[in-house]
Amino acid sequence: MSETPLNQDQNSDEIDLKDLILPLWKARKQILTIATLCGILGGIVGFLTPPTYTASSTFLPQTAQAGGGLSGSLGGLASLAGINLSTGAIGGGEIPPSMYATVLGSQPFRKRILDAKIVVNGDSISYRDYLKNQPSTLLGTISEYTIGLPGKVIGAMSSKEESSAVLATEGLQPLSDEEYKLQNVVAEKVSISNDKKEGIVSLTVVEGDPLVAAQIAQVTEQILQDWIIEYKIKNAKAQYDFIEKQFEAKQKEFYSIQEQLANYTDRNQNVLAASYLTRLDRLQAEFDLVNTVYSELAKQKEQAAIQLSKDTPTFSVLDPVKVPKEKTGPKKSRYILGAFFIGVIGSASWYLGQKHVKEFLKKIIGDN
Repeated sequence: MSETPLNQDQNSDEIDLKDLILPLWKARKQILTIATLCGILGGIVGFLTPPTYTASSTFLPQTAQAGGGLSGSLGGLASLAGINLSTGAIGGGEIPPSMYATVLGSQPFRKRILDAKIVVNGDSISYRDYLKNQPSTLLGTISEYTIGLPGKVIGAMSSKEESSAVLATEGLQPLSDEEYKLQNVVAEKVSISNDKKEGIVSLTVVEGDPLVAAQIAQVTEQILQDWIIEYKIKNAKAQYDFIEKQFEAKQKEFYSIQEQLANYTDRNQNVLAASYLTRLDRLQAEFDLVNTVYSELAKQKEQAAIQLSKDTPTFSVLDPVKVPKEKTGPKKSRYILGAFFIGVIGSASWYLGQKHVKEFLKKIIGDN
């Protein structure tokens, strides 16, 4: 008596398994036909997709460690102006290679790439204009007016409200729809990765024109390096500018007191009065004081220039940008295999579930 429920459960499992396998076996020809058609369609899409080329470069960022800082005498002078020239502030901030991708994703950085000049067919144009002049692909057009159609309708309906909101907002300038799309295109075409263990940074650009891909890779590499240098030497540059300003002011004062002392001495060469000697001593003391500060500032200016040079990062290019010769996409075999498996899974799911779908529809129609 106790074995009967167990046998019934085993029989029910076998029946369920048969219910899954038999419909698929009976419809195997239809499934294979649908999958083959999907594979052919995927191949057609692959052939219609424009070819792409990948340009890349690999470089190693190198930064010098901050030195011992400026002397205490200049620190005291700067503190009078409310500026801290302590040793810890000399080096400035660091952008680790792991953050380069974040830098690339910022709107100002992408804008620099879009504003960069490239040569296309002998003409110099911005990358922004180049992207605007690119014809839409068949797949892009289909996607825009199918998947993207609701977004276009909603965007058109809300454009007036957004424009009025922008007018009411001060200090903020949102991206236009066109600029937003262009920056998204840059995000798709340009990418950066880094080897955390070795510290090596790899930059890749994917474009339909190999020469354009190489130019954008060069431009992006240069913009990234300039961006990192600007960030790294920000403090050192501010200190150098402060010292230079103080040096120029003290230089003018030094020349002025030097000229006063020379003129006063020339006018009173044969005078031995006490008032003359007192005035001469005062001018000489003032000259000595200004000369001391001026000489110290001249030294500190040279030190600041050296520190600025030390803080400026350098980049060792391991693999420079080259114009790619071979196509890197699209992978037509992936399109074919992907579409084939989608056809298999979709048609198999239909043949397994069509019975239940028909029963559900009959119930709905019957209830109505």
